[in-house]
Amino acid sequence: MRALIIGASGQVGGTLAALCVRRKIEVYGTSRKGQGFLYLDLAEPESVTAAFEKSRPDLVLLCSALTHVDNCERDPQLAAKINAEGPALVAAECARAGAQLVYFSTEYVFDGAAGPYGEADEPNPASVYGRTKLEGERACLAVKGALAARTTVVYSHNPASKNFIMQLIGNHKAGAKMRVPSDQYSNPTYAPDLAAAVLDLAAAGASGIYNVVGPDWLSRYEFALKACEAFGFAPDFLEPKPTSDLGQAAARPLRAGLKTEKLSKKLGRSLPPAAESLRKIAGILKQYE
Repeated sequence: MRALIIGASGQVGGTLAALCVRRKIEVYGTSRKGQGFLYLDLAEPESVTAAFEKSRPDLVLLCSALTHVDNCERDPQLAAKINAEGPALVAAECARAGAQLVYFSTEYVFDGAAGPYGEADEPNPASVYGRTKLEGERACLAVKGALAARTTVVYSHNPASKNFIMQLIGNHKAGAKMRVPSDQYSNPTYAPDLAAAVLDLAAAGASGIYNVVGPDWLSRYEFALKACEAFGFAPDFLEPKPTSDLGQAAARPLRAGLKTEKLSKKLGRSLPPAAESLRKIAGILKQYE
């Protein structure tokens, strides 16, 4: 099997690539930066076609997106090009090639008024990021057999990433205060667990929408405290703040999160709790001491 990972230089894409190699899946990865990857920019249709011609994939994992929520709000045209039009191009190529398509979606397709949400709940995005990701999701699900994996607050020990846990570690190391939302609730998701579950879903022929998130429903501040406990950090550098005090350009879903009964039924398991993955990260941190 040949897998094309669109966005292989990112946190999720890199984790997927490593797992594919371990599972003896031939991998082609793309990046806008090149650097040993196939060049692909979702805003450039010709680059999408070229990447498909070079890789001839059986499985396509679309992780790439414009994920900076506030930047999407500031530049909605660019967000639409990358998060909505780009996935539609990928979907068309998958349909032509007969390739299985997996699209990584987000809890931001919901407004966060009454979460956690199930797969059948009606989306109602409150931001440009959420709206454009939902458009991308719908374009991809129009392909026969496509899978959309909705996830959120993805983290891992990845120094090249700006994920929440790496920000926390960086602020602690620098002795800097970190303002953390106290009223944004969702399900932190460990990238290696996400990658394994999504590849297992694809291997099982799953299609449609699946929520793939960790089992802990926490505020960002509660998650930060749990991380500090695991890492042996004094949490006094954390400053819990309501979202209204953070001056963010885009609306955030406050009471969000995703239900995973459908995932558990399909795979016979849930993702492990955050405490387990945080212990793994703590072990990595000790190697750097």
